[in-house]
Amino acid sequence: MKFLRISWSKTQKLCEQLAESVSSYSPEVLVGVSRGGLVPVRLLSDILGIHSVGIMRVEFYSSLGQSAGFPRITQDVSIDLEGKRVLVVDDVSDTGRSLQVAKDHLLRKGAKEVRFATLHFKPHSVFKPDFYIDETDRWIVYPWETNEVKRELEAKQ
Repeated sequence: MKFLRISWSKTQKLCEQLAESVSSYSPEVLVGVSRGGLVPVRLLSDILGIHSVGIMRVEFYSSLGQSAGFPRITQDVSIDLEGKRVLVVDDVSDTGRSLQVAKDHLLRKGAKEVRFATLHFKPHSVFKPDFYIDETDRWIVYPWETNEVKRELEAKQ
């Protein structure tokens, strides 16, 4: 497995670029997908000056690179979306299946429009975000998960 390690300073730069590209959409609400989207959604909230931020959790991976069947929502969105333009933020569109589940769910919750922003997009993903900064086929290690990845790699040895 090839890894792409992202530093905190690179994360900040990616989020600044992402904020610039999503600004024309003018979202009313940001929704971070827990856990990978928590840091990026907070940074985008700060950069864009959008204080309406919600969180939802969609679980799909059971361990490093191993999906667990079908994505499922394990924490419902924590903010009212009725009639709002929503921007969903995650770190990466890997398989894309989690993002598709999130989109369907948020539209059922009454969002007027739902668009997606990720730092990275993988070319094999079945879901292409409306906004993303970089494309890669490598396994990305973000700074907020370095210890988790290290533990999983050690456990596999």
